[in-house]
Amino acid sequence: MGKAFTQEEREELQEKLRRTGLKLLAENGIRNISIRQLTKEVGIAQGGFYSFYKDKDDFVEDLFLLRIREKTGLMYEDRRKTVDDPRGFLIDLLYREGMHLKQNKAFVNSESDTISFFQNNRSDRSFKLYKAFLERMISFWEENGYRIECDAAKIMSVARAAGMLFINSGLIGEEHFAEIYRVFCEAETDRFFKCEKVDS
Repeated sequence: MGKAFTQEEREELQEKLRRTGLKLLAENGIRNISIRQLTKEVGIAQGGFYSFYKDKDDFVEDLFLLRIREKTGLMYEDRRKTVDDPRGFLIDLLYREGMHLKQNKAFVNSESDTISFFQNNRSDRSFKLYKAFLERMISFWEENGYRIECDAAKIMSVARAAGMLFINSGLIGEEHFAEIYRVFCEAETDRFFKCEKVDS
């Protein structure tokens, strides 16, 4: 059984586990991230890890959620930059986040590692964070003179469907994938997101 930590120690150690985990994830990928290496670098016994997380998948999910909260927080702080083109912002977001997952070294061991991780009921919380972010952005755009029609749940399904494209990117051809994925993001955004500037 791991050592009992004070609340302050728990907060400090969990932050250290997360930051070290992000580094190891980028270096080694999901499959090869090692709890032994992680706890050694953080300076706690291996059993101490289980004072914070149920298992490795629970830990990796926490890392994804942390990154999503950080990224969407920064994007919301910069929301004024989106007011001239909400549609373009949404297309870019889908494209950029998808290509980041595809190209990020965390997943180069196997794209199927990424997909299987998300398919094992691990995607729900991350998609809920993105959905809440999208809803905040829609409120902002509406406050700034837009009439928005958006099916946020279907936009999130578009992001899920992108995973199937990533799995089959080899069939599509790497030299064409980015262009095809961009067209996919544009077409699917236009199916489920309509915005119109309302005359004031």
